[in-house]
Amino acid sequence: MGSTKLVRDIMHRGVITCWVDEPLIDVVHRLNEYNINALFVLDESGRAEGVISQTDLARAHVEGNWQKRTAEEIMTTDIVTISGDIPLEAGIQIMLDNRIHRLLIVQGGLTPNRPVGVLSLSDVMREMAKETE
Repeated sequence: MGSTKLVRDIMHRGVITCWVDEPLIDVVHRLNEYNINALFVLDESGRAEGVISQTDLARAHVEGNWQKRTAEEIMTTDIVTISGDIPLEAGIQIMLDNRIHRLLIVQGGLTPNRPVGVLSLSDVMREMAKETE
């Protein structure tokens, strides 16, 4: 990929989210509705507090009683966030180094950690395919 591209050039703008107190039933329906593999979990002020992936939901299913649980109970809290202004290669390397499939793109300034987009490995593959057309 060209070294001049920035994360913001290929990221998805907007973020599919849920609230920390949202029932997992709603989370499952949202993943299916948007045909996505994960979503980010926000607190009442709109700050990203975690991520829930299909793997997290499958684990909750096996543990049982998942229908009575909330997003906060199963979310992964160690989310990796970056600015959209960094080079794309750096964003990809961060995903590789952390063995994750998506990065939350946040704005800085007065509302830090407010989600503005997502960079996923699917976005990277789509960009790689464009380069070969």
